[in-house]
Amino acid sequence: MITWRTTPRALVSSALGATLVLASAPAASASAAEPLPQRILVNPVALKNWDADVVVTGKVQRRSGDGWASAPAGQKVTFTWPEGETAATTTVRSDGSFRATFDPGYGNVTARVDASGEYAEGRALVMKWLSRLDIDSKRHDHETNPEYPFRGKKFEVRRVLKARRGEKLPGRKVVLWWAPRPKWGYPKTGWKALGSGTTDRNGRVVIRATAWKDGWLRTTFAGDAHYAPVEDGYPFWSYYQTAITKFNASPEPARKGQFITLSGRLMRWTAASGWRPVKNKHIDANVRVKGTSRWRDAWCYNGGTSTDAKGWFRLGCQATKDASWQAYYVNDYRSPQSGSLDFPAMSAIDYVDVR
Repeated sequence: MITWRTTPRALVSSALGATLVLASAPAASASAAEPLPQRILVNPVALKNWDADVVVTGKVQRRSGDGWASAPAGQKVTFTWPEGETAATTTVRSDGSFRATFDPGYGNVTARVDASGEYAEGRALVMKWLSRLDIDSKRHDHETNPEYPFRGKKFEVRRVLKARRGEKLPGRKVVLWWAPRPKWGYPKTGWKALGSGTTDRNGRVVIRATAWKDGWLRTTFAGDAHYAPVEDGYPFWSYYQTAITKFNASPEPARKGQFITLSGRLMRWTAASGWRPVKNKHIDANVRVKGTSRWRDAWCYNGGTSTDAKGWFRLGCQATKDASWQAYYVNDYRSPQSGSLDFPAMSAIDYVDVR
């Protein structure tokens, strides 16, 4: 007699009794299905070369069959700094898109959508560590050096590339670009590379170029595996170099109250023709009385004079005390934005003794 014990397996006996065949029972139920992926698509973020909020846009999508579909409206997107602190939150719109404005801090910001139902958490890097191109004020640098470049002559652009959190970035390529000035705003097209340089161990770079026309300049760092790209754009003005040569104040000495004659020649330099005289330009004069440090407008006939066809001028001014005299040419120059093509010129100083 055979006694059958209850087992989770089905037992089959042969008709002759002695042999048992054990058939495997159905496998245990499959483990829970893997969650479906979600992804965040972030549009390129416009980064500034100064501390400013950023605008981040993009879409959240979920796996659907063999493709991707927009996430439902209302799903939360969280932006976090590297330390885990929340920089901002926003919600997904009906088309799966989102938009957020916030302070990026030092950068390396991540976007996250939490797991929801059958869908897993999704993450995306919004931006790398932020970088910036600074003017080294400790070295008295300007946007361009010299501050007012002369047309046809070399100038330098000097910058320090560093992360916004402070560390200098050596060994990185920085490019200098020029574009013609559009009617309005910042140029979107027409950029031409003028030169490039590699930052030294202190993150400093010097790029040299030749000034030809007014327009815009920008310096750019294209970014790398760790640091975000950055650019620094600014208006660019260049001028013709001018000079007052052969300046003389006479007679010497002069009588008190006498009108003395200031004479000289106004010249302009261009790359095409070198130094050439400049006609029909207004010349005026300053005077500094002996024992004082302040220059003041001189009292001259007609408030000044104009250069002749060969650039010469003669200016009559009244001498009342021992003083130093200097002629100048400004061509209505008051600021770099005045539209003047000529840079101001100052003559040498000539001292006149009054008796």
